[in-house]
Amino acid sequence: MRVLDLARIAFVGTAAIAALSSAARAADFDDDQRVCSQPGVGADVRIVVCTRQIESGRLEGAGLAVPYNSRGFAYREKSDVDHAIADFSQAIQLNPKYTFAWFNRGKTYADKKDLDHAVADYSEAIKLDPNNIDAYYLRGKAYLAKKDYDGAIADYNHLIEGNPKIAAAVYNDRGVAYTNKNDIDRAIADYSQAIQLDPKDAQAYTNRALMYQAKGDLDHAIADFTQTIALKPSFGLYYSRAIAYRDKRDYDDAIADYSKAIEINPKQLDLIHNRAAAYRHKGDFRSAMADYTREIELDPKLWAAFFSRGHLAVLTGALPEGMADLTKAAELSPGNAYVALSIEIASRHSNAASRLVDASKQLDMKSWPAPVVQFYLGQLTPEALMTAANSGDAAARMNQTCGANYYIGEYYLWQGKKDDARRLFALAAKDDCRGDILALEGARAALKALDAKS
Repeated sequence: MRVLDLARIAFVGTAAIAALSSAARAADFDDDQRVCSQPGVGADVRIVVCTRQIESGRLEGAGLAVPYNSRGFAYREKSDVDHAIADFSQAIQLNPKYTFAWFNRGKTYADKKDLDHAVADYSEAIKLDPNNIDAYYLRGKAYLAKKDYDGAIADYNHLIEGNPKIAAAVYNDRGVAYTNKNDIDRAIADYSQAIQLDPKDAQAYTNRALMYQAKGDLDHAIADFTQTIALKPSFGLYYSRAIAYRDKRDYDDAIADYSKAIEINPKQLDLIHNRAAAYRHKGDFRSAMADYTREIELDPKLWAAFFSRGHLAVLTGALPEGMADLTKAAELSPGNAYVALSIEIASRHSNAASRLVDASKQLDMKSWPAPVVQFYLGQLTPEALMTAANSGDAAARMNQTCGANYYIGEYYLWQGKKDDARRLFALAAKDDCRGDILALEGARAALKALDAKS
């Protein structure tokens, strides 16, 4: 009897242990399901757990699609886009109506810049769930990246029509699409709506500022750049506002913004170069020359800095230093006609021999200022030079006429015809001649020198 009891007890114990083991496995399986689909858990852990789910043999069909989708999501977090796409594709094969898998694969194709496949997957997600706002928005962004601006606008329109108070980002992105279609007024309207929805949207302010700038509405552009700088200052914003100030001919504020940008990025050559130009427009040649010196220290082969510094040195009477810089500029850019002409003028002022005949052999003699070179070589009359200057569009004619007046004025000065020279210098020294800064500066310097000798 005792033996039978012991056998019975042993049998019951084994069964209980088996039941407990089965229950534990079920609990482990349920835990794996939770962990596999829990984004807060690390991606590597989820990949292991989801793989265990996939290989458990306990799931099939639509049920098996879930861990494939979740593992794909984890792979995407790790930027392993190929494995992610493979898993999302498997989930779609197992369950073709699995909206999330289509949507997630679309996002991963977008990560790969495979925009055609991204659009196709977002479209399938929308077909399965017409209320999928995220799919519409991301498809709009994909269209935007594809430069299909009409497609992007259509998706953003759908979102806005369904909810006029939708996220500011939708209006901002539609504004970008309109910007690229050169529909500036609609772009401004959308950026304004984005700002109304989110008054701290720095990007919308920046975008609207650029549109105002494109329209020539510089006051509004500056106001928006100022607002953006208050929200999120950067060297690029200071630079952009400086350009707006420059276009307004507010050179003091332009210089202040260039200086702030240079403090942030002290080796940005175009910032230094533009600040030098602003100093020149103010007539502060000393500060401009200091900036050109700074450029040369950063890039000893920058011909334009040598040229500009040399040009200003000549205008301020430092002929030897100016000639040295202009000669260096000619070495670095031997085919530049403006450099050759500046050397010719400096040579005349210092009673040095002309170099223009040799220099002209390397110049493009088919476009402006080639006629000036020909004039100085005795191949054109003053009247013929003025006729050559009166060609091209209105802006070109203005700039070339200003230049012709200055260069002919220099020629008359060499001939001792001071009254004729003064008359032409006065024409080249007008504010309208800012398009040819070399002629304007040269003419004003020449007039100053003539007045000093009177």
